[in-house]
Amino acid sequence: MTREYIYLGHDNIFSLILYLNNEPADLSGVTKMTITIGDITIASNNSDTDPIRWGKTGYSTGEVRFFLGTQNLSPGEYEAPLVVYDSAYVNGIVWSYVPLTVVAEVEKE
Repeated sequence: MTREYIYLGHDNIFSLILYLNNEPADLSGVTKMTITIGDITIASNNSDTDPIRWGKTGYSTGEVRFFLGTQNLSPGEYEAPLVVYDSAYVNGIVWSYVPLTVVAEVEKE
């Protein structure tokens, strides 16, 4: 999996395609996702303003977008577990570990 970058204080996003049996996963039944970066767990129920979103108009099958630049994260490198929940897996499934680099604010005022 490619390393993704989170730029604190900025609107950069990254997206992933989740696969099941070598095909993009149908995420229509997913009720919640979490990603844990260091000691911070970020949760989403897929509202239009949540930091993790999937299944929206214009998204590809299996696509998840992460809007994490405004989260209270510490700069560093992480292997962040992504957990996906639905009605059959109410305790969630650890889907993958996402390699992340959190970059401190790059603009100095």
